[in-house]
Amino acid sequence: MGNNEIKTSLIGALAVIYAFLTSIFGVFAPLLIVTVLAMFADLITRIYAAGKRTDEKVELKKVLDGLYKKLGYGMLIALAFLLDKALLILADALGINIVSKIIFTALVLAWLLVRELISNVENLQHAGIEIPEFLNKVLGIAKDKVDSTAGAIVDREAGRNAD
Repeated sequence: MGNNEIKTSLIGALAVIYAFLTSIFGVFAPLLIVTVLAMFADLITRIYAAGKRTDEKVELKKVLDGLYKKLGYGMLIALAFLLDKALLILADALGINIVSKIIFTALVLAWLLVRELISNVENLQHAGIEIPEFLNKVLGIAKDKVDSTAGAIVDREAGRNAD
């Protein structure tokens, strides 16, 4: 198998995976992909930071703990997706029109993405990499915005249901 055939096969496989994710997550598929990439990068930057520091060693247990945490995040995404689907089924049965079909999944993805990016930056700082202050500031703002937006949506819906 030549390089072109490998490249074509890889591109085809990625296209199928992307189409599958898009069929499930819709316009939020890119957010899922970026979040998963940030989670993977977090593992790599954590190992890098531990390797660069003299007071810390790369330990298999810590790496496995990180992998288990990412697995837990995957389960959190699945749980949010199940919640969205259950609410959609319930709303359909009750004749309620819902604008967005995966609001909680999108909020969880945004919440995870921002936290993973913050963790990546912290890992790089621990490795001795200088981080521009504006990057820390914008990630802090993004974290606050995601938290406040999610809270406002839940509060609005809770108020709507109380009426």
